[in-house]
This record gives sequence, C-alpha cells and structure tokens, in this order.
Amino acid sequence: MPEVEQTHAMSMTLPKPEPPAPTEQPVAQPRSRGVTARAVLIAALLTPLNCLWIVHSEVVQYAGHPTTVSLFFNVIFCLAVLVLINALLARWAPRYRLSQGELLTIYILLSLSTAMVGHDLYQVLISVIAHPAWFAHLNPENRFAELFLADIPKWLYVSDINVLKDYYQGTNQWTGFYRAEYLLAWLKPALIWTGFFLMLLFTMLCMSVVLRKQWTERERLRFPIIELPLRMTDGGFALFRNRLFWLAVILAGTIDVVNTLHLNIPTIPGIPTRQWAISNYITGWPWRAIGWTPMQVIPFVIGIGFLLPVDLAFSCWFFYWYWKLQYVLTAHFGWNDGRPDFPYIIEQSSGAFLGVGVLVLWLARGYLKQVALTALGRKSEVSDEDEPISYRFAFLGMILGSIGFAAFAYCGGLSLSLVPWFVLLYFALAIAVSRMRAEMGTPAHDLHYGGPDQMIPRWLGVPGLSQGTKIWFNLSWSYNRAYRCHPMPHYLEGFRLSHLARIEGRRLFWWMLAFGLWGSLCAFWALLHVYYHIGASSAKIVGPAVYFGNEAWNRMASWCTTPKPAEALSIWFTAGGLAFSLFLTYMRAQYTWWLFHPVGLAVSSSWAMSYMWFPLFIAWLCKVVILRAGGLPLYRRALPFFLGLIFGEFVIGELVNLIGLAFGLRIYHFWG
Repeated sequence: MPEVEQTHAMSMTLPKPEPPAPTEQPVAQPRSRGVTARAVLIAALLTPLNCLWIVHSEVVQYAGHPTTVSLFFNVIFCLAVLVLINALLARWAPRYRLSQGELLTIYILLSLSTAMVGHDLYQVLISVIAHPAWFAHLNPENRFAELFLADIPKWLYVSDINVLKDYYQGTNQWTGFYRAEYLLAWLKPALIWTGFFLMLLFTMLCMSVVLRKQWTERERLRFPIIELPLRMTDGGFALFRNRLFWLAVILAGTIDVVNTLHLNIPTIPGIPTRQWAISNYITGWPWRAIGWTPMQVIPFVIGIGFLLPVDLAFSCWFFYWYWKLQYVLTAHFGWNDGRPDFPYIIEQSSGAFLGVGVLVLWLARGYLKQVALTALGRKSEVSDEDEPISYRFAFLGMILGSIGFAAFAYCGGLSLSLVPWFVLLYFALAIAVSRMRAEMGTPAHDLHYGGPDQMIPRWLGVPGLSQGTKIWFNLSWSYNRAYRCHPMPHYLEGFRLSHLARIEGRRLFWWMLAFGLWGSLCAFWALLHVYYHIGASSAKIVGPAVYFGNEAWNRMASWCTTPKPAEALSIWFTAGGLAFSLFLTYMRAQYTWWLFHPVGLAVSSSWAMSYMWFPLFIAWLCKVVILRAGGLPLYRRALPFFLGLIFGEFVIGELVNLIGLAFGLRIYHFWG
C-alpha cells in the first residue's frame, strides 16, 4: 500500500498528522471577505426555492433523494450554475465576479438549510406531529385515542381535525395553506419545534468550534466531501479545463439522459445500471437468507468512493458481506428461533457508531483539557484567538444548549432518570457521524433505527418506561430515525472550507446559525405549502408523507398493547459492536497493513450501503490499481475523472429532474 494510505490508516488511533493534499493548501494571504452581503443574500434567496425543490423531488415524486447522501447534489447543482454565471461575469463584467470565498459561503449556507428540509429532519417532523390526531379520528380501530392521544403534550402537535383535513386531502389550490385558521394552528408547534432545533444546532455548532482545531489543524483530517466544491470554485477553473473531467461528465450524464428517455419513450433502449440483484439468483437454503442484495453501477458513488482512503472503501463493501454472512449463519443454525431480531445488526452497528464517538473523545482528551484551561482563563497550549468564538463562549453554549435540550425533552415527557442518557447518546452519535465525514468522507451514514429512542427501549424494556417517555421517543423520531442529513458534519466542513479559502470564521459562525433558523422556517413553509395543495395522503404523493408518522405512532401503539421486555442479548450485541470497533482501531494502530476500518463496520449495515457496496468495490479496485501502477502522480492525474463522475451525475441528473418536475415526465432515479 502506498505510504500516504499507510499514514492515514493510523489517524483514527494516533494523532499523527498527515500532510494535506496539494489542493487543500490555504493560500498565504489576508482573510478574504467570503461572508459578504451578496453571498448571504444569494443563499437566502436560494433556500426557499431549494426547499420547495427538495419537497417535490423527495416527497411528491420520490425521485433522486439528494439529502440521503453526504454531498447534497441539489447544492452542487446550484453551485455549478453560480460557477457558470461567475465565469461569464469574469469575462464580461469582472467587477461583479464572486470570489471563491463567496461561492463557498453560499455552498456552506445552502447545505445547512438543505439539511433542515432533509429526509431525516423536517420531512419526518411534520409527518409525526400531524399524524396522531388525524388518524385517531380517521381510523378509530387503531385505538390511538384510547391508548395515548390525550397524553401527548398539546403544544407539540397539531390536534385540530378541521385544520388537518385539508393537510391530508389537499385543496387543489396553490393558496390552500394561506388561510388564517391554518396559519394560526401551525404557528405554535412550528415556532416551538424551530426553537428546539435552533437550540440543538447552536449546541452542535459550539461543539464544532471546540473540535475544529483538533481535527483541521492538529490531526489534519482530509474532509474528502469538500474536494469537489473546493475545486469547482477555484478561480483558475483548472478542473473545468481537464479533458478527463469532461469525459466522465459526459459518461455519467449520458446514463441519466438515456434512461430518462427510455422511461418516457420505451422504444429507446436504456442503459442497464440498476436492474441487477444477486439475491434474485440465490434461491437455495440457507443462502437466500442474505435477503435483497442489489448490484448497481452508480457513477457518483464510484466518484466519491475514489476519494475515500483505500482501507475504508475496502471495509465498506467487505463488512457489507460480513453482515450478510451473519444472516446466513443465523438461518443455517436457527439462532433466530424465538429471537426475531437475531443477529441484532442494528445493535451491533449502533455500538460501532458509539465506539467511534468514544474513541474520538478519548484521543482528543489532552487537547480538550487544554481547551478547557483556555476557557477558564488559565495558562494553556491552545489559543482561541483564531477561532470563530472564544472557547469560553463555546463551552458555555454547549452547557446551556445541553441543559436546554434536556429540559425540552423532560417537558416533552421523558423521565428525568433517562434524560442524561438520551442527551449523551444523541451527541455521541452526532460526534461519530461528524468524525466519519471529516476523516473518511463516507458517502452515507444513516444508522436507521439505531438512535437513543430505539436503543434505550431495547436495553431497558418497554414495560419499565413511563407513558411520557414512550411519547417523547416517538416525537424525537424526527431527528433520530436516521442520520443521513445530520447538520453537524456541515458545520465542521464549513469551518474547514473557511480555513482553506480564508473566509472570516466569526461571521460564518453566526450566519451558519442564522441559516439553521431560516432553513427551518423555509422547510416548514415548503412542506405545508405542498401538502395543503396536493394532500399528504393523496395518490399524487409518491413519497413517505404519511409513512414517517405511521412508523412512529404505530410503534407507540404496539408499545402500549404488547410492550416488549428487555433483551439481554440486545445489550450484549451493542457492547459487542462497540468492542469490535475498538478492536479494529487497536489493530490499525499496531499494524499498518491492517485494512479493516471501524467506520466501515459502522456504516456498512445501512440501507444506503445496499446500493453503494458494488460502486464502492469498483472505486476501491480502481484506486488500488492506479496507486500500484503509478503512485500518487497517476492518482492525481486520474482524480478529475472521478470528480467528473460526481459532477456529471449530480448536475445533469438534477437538470433532468427539474425538467421532469416541470413537464410531468417520469424521471430516472440515479440514486435511492
């Protein structure tokens, strides 16, 4: 393995810095004014349009799913349009040209606002808070009214049946939502939940400030996800002058265009990239226990996979089959007889995520001690002079934000004894997800059904939980169902980009927080605007407008009627996942040839990895061959091609998506 990969293999275990890639060297110049009024204004104007686009794409047509991967492709599309406009300005009106700092500021702010309307945040939230009252009224046989409806805090959901009728059935009018009774009914829960999420975002933003220097300057983590936007905004347009880049753009874009034409004009042959599934050809017992196993060629995943370290790309597809093997062995030996959750894959994955979070904090313990000394005004080796805010303010924000989070959960019904565990588990997972993105650039990190709202009932058993606790766990489904569009990684990537592009961090800090608020309000507006026009439960909605609420409150009903006791095996398998994660980390520290990465273990059991394992295998194979054939020089020459796969799929694919939305065409889903 090349030396660069060997060095990087130790970064999760030893604080040995790796030299940044040549493209990531910040220019030695005074800080630019990236956070300008026009950059903020452009991002602010694009936010409601993007929210509306996301809702139509992910909810109405259920096509594309841009917020279910680490690099939001709707944001890359917007950035590409701005870069094109900027190129025209550079030629015809250079005075008005946007700087790289301004373009990256727009990218950062737009990514944050997109996260709020994402598939694992507000899309789930609105479905959850609208669901119980309406379906208790519509389907009395579900016994929602009898079992728990009266116990849900009135200030956390919408209970007016007349208001919810048009929400679910639609008005067929663009102005359907803009009636005084509807606006007033949604105003209180919208403001309360927006305030809660703003507090949560502020807490994670303060955490990001504390971790920023350790990750970006001391350990020099790679932040692979920012490679494409960084190169796209380079003032010299070097990436766009590369022939390999355009070859890949044409290749990826052709697949999207041809397959969309095939869907609408069947006589045009399609390009088969997503039709295969290994499970269709495996019918013998116990091998068919592997379940659904797609084998797809997805260009943008190949491109992102090429940016990953070799060991992580290998671990992603290797551990995907590691989980499949567990299913086969379980079926063969009958271990799941009487234990339907065996082999407890969710618990093992959750433990692996927690292992990453624990390890990150343990490795940074010396640095965090110095940061704490600085915050207390004592002599320290770490200065906060170049930070967006002082460490004292950051620690105060973390403490007050965590207390606010805990208080909100307690007022929402969570038992006092469980409050600290719920808060700690959530933030541990947030740090783990952020570390995965910062160090490895994992293309997805969903951890479906592995949050504290799921793990605590499995560890302690449902019968021992209070009614309020069970209700809070289902209300928190909005930010614990999965972690694909988690905001915290975007904060750290934003700080990394500000360091590289010389953007002033203090102004960026406050605008990132402000766009959490703006993105939340726009998300509420876009979702309610569409639902009151079309109807959340109408046949025109293909996506999960109702399904997310079904998941939460049907689970609540089952907890009330058939409460599942604690399972010792659930605890043991979670501990086993954590221990295995730490073991893999230890082996990486001892042996540079060790290829098995704990992050690969954590992310490989997810929904996303079912689609990604084969493209990541292709990317891993390409990278190994290129590095062994020509080393780093050949890798650098080949990199634009793989960036072109990402760019072509995202930009041309999203252009096709927009055309399809505008003209009512069937759209080829290049992802999801």
